[in-house]
Amino acid sequence: MLAGVNGAGKSSIGGAMFAIAGREFFNPDVAAREALEESPEMTQEEANAWAWEEGRRLLEMSILTTQDFTFETTLGGNTMTRLLEQATTAGIEVRIWYVGLESVELHIARVRSRVAKGGHDIPEEKIRERYDRSRWNLLGLLPKLAELKLFDNTAEGDPEMGQSPEPKLLLHLLHRRIVSSYDLLQMPEWAKPILQAALELQG
Repeated sequence: MLAGVNGAGKSSIGGAMFAIAGREFFNPDVAAREALEESPEMTQEEANAWAWEEGRRLLEMSILTTQDFTFETTLGGNTMTRLLEQATTAGIEVRIWYVGLESVELHIARVRSRVAKGGHDIPEEKIRERYDRSRWNLLGLLPKLAELKLFDNTAEGDPEMGQSPEPKLLLHLLHRRIVSSYDLLQMPEWAKPILQAALELQG
């Protein structure tokens, strides 16, 4: 699962890697865009709601059938978090690649930049709500995850040079054991509670 608040760059990081690996994943932004193309009478909000429901339906189906399912979410609400908890209880391995930025203001700025290029908008208040809630939900899931890769995507790329941002892998947790991580003092503020929780899992 790719997770992170809007504007974090989930699709840029995970989507590119999945494409190289030839693996499909459900991207609600893409699904909403395709829904609008097929049904121009829909509003953006309606398309977003349909895409979210479709993602939920597919996740529920994957839990029932124990089939692999790769998808993208902000992890900012209760429904997806509850379904992921159900999956772990059912013995399904849940793996999360979580992408964050140094501040909620940067998330907002990147969404605005995306809108200026023709992308879809997300209300600022929703981004602010999700900034803390998303990480809180991740902390709740942490002890049950088969794997977590935590990325910081704060660094800016250089469009004139054709350079994409270089995300930093801050933490790799595998079956509750830390495989690699930044030192706590070097960890960005937004990620410190997650590293602290991972350290506590070590016993």
